[in-house]
Amino acid sequence: MSQIRRVAIIGGDRIPFMRSNTAYSYASNMEMLSATLQGLVKRFDLGGERLGEVAAGAVMKHSRDFNLAREATLNSGLALETPAYDIQQACGTGLEAAILVANKIALGQIDAGIAAGTDTASDAPIALNENYRRMILDLNRAKTTGQRLKTLLRFRPSFILPSLPQKCRTSHRPVHG
Repeated sequence: MSQIRRVAIIGGDRIPFMRSNTAYSYASNMEMLSATLQGLVKRFDLGGERLGEVAAGAVMKHSRDFNLAREATLNSGLALETPAYDIQQACGTGLEAAILVANKIALGQIDAGIAAGTDTASDAPIALNENYRRMILDLNRAKTTGQRLKTLLRFRPSFILPSLPQKCRTSHRPVHG
């Protein structure tokens, strides 16, 4: 068995902490993660460097951010070949990312990586009401004008009520250690 390598955190970067619905009210997870990665690349002169990986994520993500870590890495100034992937863990996304990167370094799979996490309650992912979502999907599947009109006639004013993100449990089992 090969020897486990020692792992060290060399440095970090962050944007200033702000309360929800204040300075970052209109900032997305993508904007905040990209800004942080850009700052890290600049601080440690990593422009154009290919790292082993970037592991990052957010607890509450928009569907538009399905590839958050990869897109933010592409915005960062690192080499485009730097692999990146998303993770998501309530209250511990950044820490879990650090553990994943550290484990790969310790096992010799990569030499260096970036671990990150971002989250904003100010830019909460508000989804369509389920009935409205189903109607839109049915509208997309409709083949004729008649089918489209029939589908549109199902619209109700209640469809404009958004489906707000929930930070509650759906089970009665403990979700934290």
